[in-house]
Amino acid sequence: MNHLEWALKYAQLGWAIFPCSPGQKTPATQHGVKDATKNEYLIRDWWGRMPDANIAVACGEPSGIYVVDIDVSDRANGWDSLSKYNLPETVKQLTPRGGAHLFFRTNTPPANKNNFLPGVDIRSTGYYVVLTPSIHPNGGRYEWIQERAPWECELAEYPDCLRPQGKAKSSPPPPLVLPSTHVVDSDVLRRASAYLATCDPAVQGCGGHDKLLRAADFMVRGFALSEAQAFDLLAHEFNPRCDPPWDLDDPRELKDFRRKISEAQKFNSDKPVGWLLDSQEYTEQPCLYTPEAIQKLIAVEEAKLIKPVVERPFVEEEEEEQEDPEERQRELAFLTQPTGLLGELCSWINRTALKPQPLLTLGCSLAFLGALYGRKVRAGRLRTNLYCMGIAGSSWGKDHAPYQIRRLCERAGCSDLLGGDDLASDVAIESRLERHPATLFLWDELGHFLNALKNPGANHTARTVYTLMKLYSSAKSVYKGREYKDGDTQRKLIQPCCCIYGFSSPGRFHEGLSPEELQDGWLSRCLVFYAGSDPVKSRDPQTEEETIPESLVTQVRAWRQRIIEPDGGHTVGTLLNYDVAGQYQAADPIQLVVSVDTEAKQRFIVFDNDCIAYGRDNPELKCLWAKGEENARKIALILAVSDNPDNPIITFAHADFACRLMRFLLRDFSLHAGDITESEIERHKRRLLDVVDQAGQRGCVKRELTRKSRWLNGRGRDALLADLLEAEDLFRKPDGKTTRFWSRRHYILHRKQAECTPNQQ
Repeated sequence: MNHLEWALKYAQLGWAIFPCSPGQKTPATQHGVKDATKNEYLIRDWWGRMPDANIAVACGEPSGIYVVDIDVSDRANGWDSLSKYNLPETVKQLTPRGGAHLFFRTNTPPANKNNFLPGVDIRSTGYYVVLTPSIHPNGGRYEWIQERAPWECELAEYPDCLRPQGKAKSSPPPPLVLPSTHVVDSDVLRRASAYLATCDPAVQGCGGHDKLLRAADFMVRGFALSEAQAFDLLAHEFNPRCDPPWDLDDPRELKDFRRKISEAQKFNSDKPVGWLLDSQEYTEQPCLYTPEAIQKLIAVEEAKLIKPVVERPFVEEEEEEQEDPEERQRELAFLTQPTGLLGELCSWINRTALKPQPLLTLGCSLAFLGALYGRKVRAGRLRTNLYCMGIAGSSWGKDHAPYQIRRLCERAGCSDLLGGDDLASDVAIESRLERHPATLFLWDELGHFLNALKNPGANHTARTVYTLMKLYSSAKSVYKGREYKDGDTQRKLIQPCCCIYGFSSPGRFHEGLSPEELQDGWLSRCLVFYAGSDPVKSRDPQTEEETIPESLVTQVRAWRQRIIEPDGGHTVGTLLNYDVAGQYQAADPIQLVVSVDTEAKQRFIVFDNDCIAYGRDNPELKCLWAKGEENARKIALILAVSDNPDNPIITFAHADFACRLMRFLLRDFSLHAGDITESEIERHKRRLLDVVDQAGQRGCVKRELTRKSRWLNGRGRDALLADLLEAEDLFRKPDGKTTRFWSRRHYILHRKQAECTPNQQ
């Protein structure tokens, strides 16, 4: 099982859980143990974004479990300390350092206590422990002892011999009374709390005291809080995330904790007191998929129509609005960590890449699962056929995902799922789908292929795009091929599932497209995944090729062999619609019907309205957004089956992910729509603009421009420059014996800088 499946299994036991950073014991959520939940939607959201996150359980009241933590170190051996006690058999987990966690139940909770005995800690409300199959910072794995896992063994009553003296804590220490002379706005306290959630918690042996001192400095100096306010936040929100937490019932540990706050007030820093007060960045954002939160999210989406991506006229006093790069990066991080089989597949491909391209990996994996699930599942009239395109520069790692998909298919015994790497004609596509009605085509150099389709002499490929458009729309019905006058049989395909993942460089891809294709519906059927940059190599290129995870092989093989029965169940057997002689039988396939819950339907409606509004404000891109909601529903269908192969349901979480992904892709493609030019002259102009733009504010001198545009002759270059200057896409000024050119945006910045430093002009 993957970590998400483990997390859901614990939640089904009634345990409140939350994620810790992969391979660490530090919480990965804002408020650590306070965020612990049994809510399936939130758990899927967490591990969807962080599939390798460790799993922690909140001890005490939230989960009804109380833990005796046995540690083994050079200073103490917890096993020796417990040897004199006759403890009852109970749920038990081994820890990677040779210790263990003993789990108990009780109606009279024990108090938390660090070092109750040498090497023995007591964990109650407000504290947490990490669960199987999490990875310890030393690389070891937590393991349930055989027949002592929580679903194999009853929790024993907490033993009285291990009860610390004193009252049990049902919550962190109460807030201190603030001096009436020091008043801080509640908004500052909220933002200080959110900022504190980003601070690394203190971990024993890893500079824990310094981490507390640093967090205290942010509170008392950064946000100018009083010592009492800082203590309140640190005790309630920072300390429970630490490993181990300070035992604030112990006078010595309480004194040590307070001393760090006092030291922070005297901390010598170049930054003035209150340096974080003006920061509005840190605010709490609910992400719990409760019915109330779902309605709130839908209301927000309804009010937030997509801003049109249109080019503004040249106005010197006004800068063009730019997308927030940090917000884009956060959205990208969410979208590239999906759940279920899709998430497991993406994680493996990215982990094995020399140059990881998570967004391209997502596109390739969606197309692969679309073909794998093809003709076996449906949601109303929707099927899983997708046309995905990965666009990245040369040697940016765009071919890694297709390579791994080919390896996986071969290992799982389903190489017949893959079509040919090259294409002869539209008839070849029909012939392939007649033999294999669910097929994934992996096409390299897609841009060259699209360019070839425009060659007037290429009659054998001229109808290919038209055929692909028909196949896209026929996935829910019947596709009929061309009639032949010589009596050849017309091909009849029942619900064909044609999936494509093509990859290309941006230049070649854009050259292969035309403005007409923005209007005729071809591009609206395609999901275009743009790589943002050339990533740094993530591992040694000499490293041996990683073995394909057996869980992936098993799941892919099971789906390939699955035959859906009329009652919705399934058996394992030969491929659909083939008789004993291996001849294809044209017949409606029996499919697993996937339902859509009410909140998901509402989310799709909101996104569809969004797409309509965008098309109304941007008529030239209206067709591009026309099938946004349809493709979102297809993605959500794949996600639902990926998460729950036996009883899939499209939930709000699936719909929200799919709509956000489509909006992300369509906005990206809309921004690149200007690169889809009609003529070779326009393409040359755009390349010239790129050369000048790369020079930045310093401008590009004529000789540099000539050297970098040698694909043009002198007369052609001068003619294009004249057009660009007349249209005010370029600007120029004499510079000694030469001329210097600027792109429009850099010319604005250049003039502003010149006005500020006139003596340097």
